[in-house]
Amino acid sequence: MNKTFLGLAFAIIVAAGAGYAVFAKMGSDTTAQPVAQQPEVVAATDAPATIETSAATEEAEIAATEPAAAPASQKVDNSDNPVVAIVNGSEVHRTDVLEFMGSLPPQMQKLPPESIFPMVLEQVVNAKIVDEKASAANIEQDPQVAKQMAMARTQIIRAVYAEKEIEANYKESDTKKAYDKMVADLPKVEEVKAAHILVDEDAKAKEVIQKLQDGAKFADLAKEYSKDKSNAGNGGDLGYFAQADMVKEFADAAFALGKGEYTKSPVKTQFGYHIILQEDKRVRPAPAYDDVKDELAGKVKRDLLNKMIEEWRETAKVERFDFNGNPVADAPKTATE
Repeated sequence: MNKTFLGLAFAIIVAAGAGYAVFAKMGSDTTAQPVAQQPEVVAATDAPATIETSAATEEAEIAATEPAAAPASQKVDNSDNPVVAIVNGSEVHRTDVLEFMGSLPPQMQKLPPESIFPMVLEQVVNAKIVDEKASAANIEQDPQVAKQMAMARTQIIRAVYAEKEIEANYKESDTKKAYDKMVADLPKVEEVKAAHILVDEDAKAKEVIQKLQDGAKFADLAKEYSKDKSNAGNGGDLGYFAQADMVKEFADAAFALGKGEYTKSPVKTQFGYHIILQEDKRVRPAPAYDDVKDELAGKVKRDLLNKMIEEWRETAKVERFDFNGNPVADAPKTATE
């Protein structure tokens, strides 16, 4: 059974969700600083445009509703499966922890297992302690367990049925149409490809410019003079970036240049003094179909399920009652319905 589809159906029909608070801080720590606040250099992106739709939100909902399968890199040969904890005499093996990792959101599963192993192990230990407590209390016989199991069964039946209907009606051609529309709707963002040399003093920047005018190569001077060590080794190359990606003084100067031109006067920013070389100018390309296919397919399937539910409602006889059980008249349909 395709777990992504199952999660999709859960997210739409059941509106179920699960939290992964233990990893929230780790996720927030990876947020990049705005360009103007970065400590040393002006940053740039060399990545194509991404889809700014609800696809990312949908993926998060899907991940929260249905655990994904553990990546192959996390699977371990059972012959090499050491004990990693003992809880009240009961062993916890490495594969127990890796299986738990398989229930995490996809973005967490992309991390090296070793890096999140200690945190996940603590969750497995906690779960094992709770399991033992629940077993000792014979909680399986509690009526609440039976009630919630019945609810879960109903939700799974709904989700599996919805999944099968999606499978039967989905066509990849619809995803390709969605891609074509996305490409057509993308804003035309101009980008330049530039390199820079960053120094601390105006006089030093002018010295570098004079060397360029005397015939020195920009890449060689970047390696020798630039204090931006993140890209000095590759000739100061910053890749492609949009005007909004850079601090204003830097962006204005870079975009004012022609292809192959460099600034004849130092460009001052809060980082220091720059000599900028424009290497190319283009309109930002759309992302490749294969790079966004899965996200688009998820949105297409969500829309397809919503459409099917609307059609099912049209053929269903629905009578409504208010809070006190009194009949409620159907709202009149508008001209567009």
